[in-house]
Amino acid sequence: MANFKVKDKKIIPEFVGSLMKAIARGGAKKTIRQLEKDPTIKQSIDKIKKLDREMQDYIEKRSKTDDKFKKDFDSALDYIKSL
Repeated sequence: MANFKVKDKKIIPEFVGSLMKAIARGGAKKTIRQLEKDPTIKQSIDKIKKLDREMQDYIEKRSKTDDKFKKDFDSALDYIKSL
């Protein structure tokens, strides 16, 4: 992997943010395929997917056992969807 010198530290968060937006939109599939070939990025993507599954399982399990949590979580989802 190439070594880069960072002159402006704002560039990295902006790049990562725009990359995450592209991934979330489902666009830039060609770029994503190229990035997935990089072993470091592939490991990071796998970790993100694993954490996502764990969070979904936790939320589902907690929603079944805790009515207040389910109510609060559903209202938060409704609010986010209304944005």
